[in-house]
Amino acid sequence: MPGAHPLVSVITPAYNRADYLEEVIQSVLAQDYPNVEYLVLDDGSTDGTPAILERYRDRIRASRHANMGETRTVNRGFELATGDIIGVINSDDPLLPGAISRSVDAFVANPTLVVTYPDWNMIDAKGALIRTVRPPDYDYVDMLRWHHCLPGPGAFFRREVAERLGGRDPQFRFIADFDFWLRAGLLGPFAHIPEVLATFRSHPSGASSASRGRRMAQEHLDLVRKIYALPDLPERARAVRREAFSSAYYVGGAQSSGRSSMLKKKLYLQALLYQPTKYLSEYRGRMGPIGRELRNGWRRHFRSLLRTLTR
Repeated sequence: MPGAHPLVSVITPAYNRADYLEEVIQSVLAQDYPNVEYLVLDDGSTDGTPAILERYRDRIRASRHANMGETRTVNRGFELATGDIIGVINSDDPLLPGAISRSVDAFVANPTLVVTYPDWNMIDAKGALIRTVRPPDYDYVDMLRWHHCLPGPGAFFRREVAERLGGRDPQFRFIADFDFWLRAGLLGPFAHIPEVLATFRSHPSGASSASRGRRMAQEHLDLVRKIYALPDLPERARAVRREAFSSAYYVGGAQSSGRSSMLKKKLYLQALLYQPTKYLSEYRGRMGPIGRELRNGWRRHFRSLLRTLTR
């Protein structure tokens, strides 16, 4: 990566996001880093998104195509990007000051790094702070066994990561980013930057809070199956296979909130069956009232099984 100021490509996929897009564009253009290429890709919006992009045509690279979904739009951005470092910034999640420069500093200081990710603020529809999220320092096995995506808003990566992975996997509608990070973790180390440098906006129209349920749960399970089918998965990752599946079932259950309680219970029960001791110790508080109900039921079942075996 040549020079002290390598080119950074920022990609924003946008679909009908005229309500927040300008704020995001301004947050990227206001960064203090001097060498940024900003690509905003309009995924066939039918609202005022094209008009916003027209206002910034001299300061960004904007393109428009027929609607094909976020994953394919991001992959198109990877093809167009020319920077040594790439970041994907959602069209409703403004960056905070210093986000790009802090990431570049980390990459320049450590040539082995492949990904950086910061702390971030969860904000509401009006931009008010809900809470600050400080993810753990990076460990690949923890990310896999917890089924918890450590890189979040404000993550950046070297362009060769996208090239070697072939971009995001379009089979995933909801969790293509998590799949990308799990595969990227096999290419080299990540660095957690312990500063609040990005935001994630929680609002009813956000893609991450809509259309969940069976399909979302299925994607989490498909992702774990995909990772464990990889030939180069290290042995220490293979050793937590049952825990990884258990956590995927748990996350599927947690994200089925508002859906059928039977679906939630079924997914939580599968989580318990895969790794029951975890929910009696490390994950004791994970599942709330339904978890307590299932744990009590599991204890009753286990005691009954012991009585049968010792007769």
